[in-house]
Amino acid sequence: MHRTQIYLTDEQQRRIADIAADRQVPKAEVIRNILDAALDTGDAGREADAVIRSTSGLLADYPGWEAWQRSVRGRTAHERLESLGL
Repeated sequence: MHRTQIYLTDEQQRRIADIAADRQVPKAEVIRNILDAALDTGDAGREADAVIRSTSGLLADYPGWEAWQRSVRGRTAHERLESLGL
């Protein structure tokens, strides 16, 4: 690995910092990932696997779609239509 310095615009710096904070990784890792994607030098399969592994099970405790929809809407579409006599 080699060390280098580059100048970033304020917007580039902000967006890289946001991504790094979201992923909880160093900004250097974000920059390397961006370069790998742009230069097609990364291992896309390994990266996809890492994303799947890091996010699997995140929503395990969340309700299913129908339960979530009911909690948001209160009634199903069919129930709403029936209440309108349709």
